[in-house]
Amino acid sequence: MDAPLSDDLKAPRPASASRVSLSIITQPGQANPFGTLHGGVMLRMADECGAVAALRHVGRGLITTAAIDSMTFLSPVYVGERVEIVAEVTHVGRTSIEALIEIYAESLVHPKRRKVGSGYGLYVALDDEGKRPHPVPRLLSETEADRVRDEAAEARQVVRLARREEARAHRAEYL
Repeated sequence: MDAPLSDDLKAPRPASASRVSLSIITQPGQANPFGTLHGGVMLRMADECGAVAALRHVGRGLITTAAIDSMTFLSPVYVGERVEIVAEVTHVGRTSIEALIEIYAESLVHPKRRKVGSGYGLYVALDDEGKRPHPVPRLLSETEADRVRDEAAEARQVVRLARREEARAHRAEYL
């Protein structure tokens, strides 16, 4: 059984408290004419799973997606396979939450789980009305592995902010 989180919504939280998974059996309507799952279907599921991990970390309010970063598809997923998406918070800012999202698939005929995708989702915590960003609890960093995770996340955030500024500048050129 999961350990209960503190009732203090501002208390720092471990990444493990946000871990969540979502799984489905793929259907023909989710596939392209070649019998493989559309990437957009996997992205939607990845976004949903990452958002739930972010919401678990925050503990209240609403979550909105700010970015899906570096989603890499490693191999196809075929109709009839079980797909599992696993997400866990890897970084928090003042109002933002980053989650690592990993996608696995396995044939039901020859069950062997394989990693088919990986990326990051960035979410923003909103107030109960969904209008204004609100501060989020810090992410606990207790071990050396946590510190390595934190350094890598800081580097991703720097790149993410640069891409955001580039997108804003590009948009301004056409308006």
